[in-house]
Amino acid sequence: MSDKVFITGGAGFVGCAVSRHLLDLGHEVALYDSFLNYVFPLDKIHLDNLMNRLATVENDVKVYRGSTENQDCMRRAIMDFKPNRIIHLAAMPLANLAVDHPEEAVQSIVMGTLNLLHIARDLPQLDRLVYVSSSMVYGDFPNRPVQEDDAKDPKEVYGSMKLSGELMIRAFSRLFGLQSTVIRPSAVYGPTDNNRRVLGIFLENALTGKPLIVKGRGHALDFTFVGDSAAGIASAALHEKAAGKAYNITRGRGRTIYDAAQIVAKLVPGTEVIEAPADPRMPVRGGLDVSLAKSEIGFNPQVDLEEGLAQYHAYLQDQRQRGVW
Repeated sequence: MSDKVFITGGAGFVGCAVSRHLLDLGHEVALYDSFLNYVFPLDKIHLDNLMNRLATVENDVKVYRGSTENQDCMRRAIMDFKPNRIIHLAAMPLANLAVDHPEEAVQSIVMGTLNLLHIARDLPQLDRLVYVSSSMVYGDFPNRPVQEDDAKDPKEVYGSMKLSGELMIRAFSRLFGLQSTVIRPSAVYGPTDNNRRVLGIFLENALTGKPLIVKGRGHALDFTFVGDSAAGIASAALHEKAAGKAYNITRGRGRTIYDAAQIVAKLVPGTEVIEAPADPRMPVRGGLDVSLAKSEIGFNPQVDLEEGLAQYHAYLQDQRQRGVW
């Protein structure tokens, strides 16, 4: 039986990957997106990324343009599509942006989520609401690998806002009987990403002869290839066991940023790696435990950092050969 899945932030880096995964499983998908860009200035590479990601889904989905900050606009789109499952991805995508623009983070992450909850409570046909949170809610990881029930103590604005969203989801679920699931991803990367995350910066710098700046040699992240992340989010939306649960959806392995830089340096010989102090505003993280998602919803991440970076490198090389940058 196919489902109707409405994805906020559906035209984004992760959103398009989730959409393609759901379409391949035979489901009907609608994308709701403001098409807001968080990079400036926009250049050919950003436009090419957007076109490439949308090309994978645009002929197979219904697209609504609008912001989650506009409750009326979002309500009209949802009422028109009549989904029985909603995946909420729309939000300011980067922690460092939230530090510099906290007011925008509150509107994007907190108020956008609250607006969606006001709509979701009125949908009798809604079987599942998936809230895509962040591993930043744990703050400095109390354990490694960190588990879903470990303490939540965000260190910065982004994690705090995402945790606020989790608490609102929990409250609305209890008060109004919403069937909800919380997802905590980490360090998602891969082709078509426009948001200047560390691995994309490393590869672009290497390909243009610039050094890679590693901020904190021992600082580790659970780097997750976008295809694995998309598959996990889709499983959380579809699997009946996921209702009322929270899952870490990551590769399940902590790797240092220094390790990532060394992999990039092997892909692009001659690349210089420079070490610098870690950013004290960012939490000390590492790997996440994904055993719960594996056992309950069949999550099966497969792409290790070496393979994922090789795929990402090949994508960027193709762009260079086509004269995009």
